Amino acid sequence: MFGLTTTRRLRAELALAKQETDRQRERADNAEADAETAKHNRRQALDQLAAADSANRVLHTRLKQTASTGDTAGLERRIVRLREASKRILAAHAREKKRADHLQRRLDDAVGLHYGGHIRDSRQYQPGYEKPKADAS
Repeated sequence: MFGLTTTRRLRAELALAKQETDRQRERADNAEADAETAKHNRRQALDQLAAADSANRVLHTRLKQTASTGDTAGLERRIVRLREASKRILAAHAREKKRADHLQRRLDDAVGLHYGGHIRDSRQYQPGYEKPKADAS
């Protein structure tokens, strides 16, 4: 009106200003916390990368030493032996699988599964068997 402000209006404006100040303060606190977290994460990543780089340099140095000492022939012989062993293991696995499949077929024949893939009557090897009753619901 004439530049006068009522107490109610003043209090409302002060409450709004206080809310805005609190909101801005909270945003600033969150931004500072986020910045600290990002700084901490960067520091951790740099430490991890430095450790990985150090381990990589050690490994590279060892590989150079191994290659320079002429041990590559020994490593190649070891690779050949490992390949031969893996071939023997795979052949043994194939033999055992074939044997297990044969035994499974014989078991299926013994219990009557060779008649179309399902058991016709299980009373011969399961004396207490009762057929399930149909639900009345």
